Amino acid sequence: MGERVRVLHLGPDVPGGMRTSTRALLGSRLGEEFELEFVPTHTGTGAVRRPAVFLAALSRLAWWSLRRRGRLVHVHATVRGSMYRKATCVLLAKALRRTVVLHVHSGPGDVATFRAKLDGARLALIRRAFRRADVVLAVSAASAGALAEAFGAQEIAVVPNAVPVVERGAAPADGGEEPLAVYLGGFANPVKGGDVLLAALREPAAAAPRYVLAGPGEPPGNGLPEPPPAAEWRGWLEEAEKASLLREAQVFVLASTSEGLPMALLEAMSYGLAIVATAVGGVPDVVADGEQALVVAPGDPEALALALGRLGADPGLRARLGAAALARAADFAPDAVAERIAAVYRALA
Repeated sequence: MGERVRVLHLGPDVPGGMRTSTRALLGSRLGEEFELEFVPTHTGTGAVRRPAVFLAALSRLAWWSLRRRGRLVHVHATVRGSMYRKATCVLLAKALRRTVVLHVHSGPGDVATFRAKLDGARLALIRRAFRRADVVLAVSAASAGALAEAFGAQEIAVVPNAVPVVERGAAPADGGEEPLAVYLGGFANPVKGGDVLLAALREPAAAAPRYVLAGPGEPPGNGLPEPPPAAEWRGWLEEAEKASLLREAQVFVLASTSEGLPMALLEAMSYGLAIVATAVGGVPDVVADGEQALVVAPGDPEALALALGRLGADPGLRARLGAAALARAADFAPDAVAERIAAVYRALA
């Protein structure tokens, strides 16, 4: 067997779905066929240190390339500041004669909103990066369409996020009484739909489950709806706390108004939870209404409340949807996604 092809990954090392997915990919069997290295472009440090982290990443990219350590550079991007940083990485890598994969993890709504604010030199920079990349990857068909419209990218390949394999343990008893529903989107980012969920919880139809709400930010006014339904706010959860909560739950709710391919959804599927999700981004690519989840329109509190109430009142439906979601989650296991990435690398190498 010849020497493994070296691949340099550039991306953020801050808590969130993209880091979770990237780590799952780097820890998969992709590393058996390719020699993988990761360089952080953003570490969540303060505004003073953040430019230094990015400049260090550019220096490491240049050193890696000039030493001819490898030819493949895999750049992970979202929108806003991330897109500017990653466009710079793409153009530097191409100037150094590297082969580049530009992997965009954002949803179509975020892409469209970001594009609407761009003009002049900023738009030219990003369009040039998309043109120069050898391959562009998106996490959903909807995201691929948005990128093509926004930046003129052509022939975008769709590769879903990888969800880490979880230790589920024994499934919690579900005797049909007071099932626990979990929301992890928080309130820091409006597109996660926290305000829509709060409005849904005020609907009588949503009274059946108990609710735990978690994630970044704080609820509006630091308050939650009074029971019914009962709702507990836990704020930001560390990984172990989140895993414990998902093992305890029977229902998961995704209320987003824009997504790429939400890692929280994939994680909930891997725990075998019954899911209520909005039809945004890659969600319809992953779950079908009535098969692996109850899927509702985004921004519709009444529809969200009705779906939550339906799951809360029907243990048989929860069991059926949870089992189907768990089976579907196998398609997004790290090794399954790694094989799709490996096919891209083989074609380029």
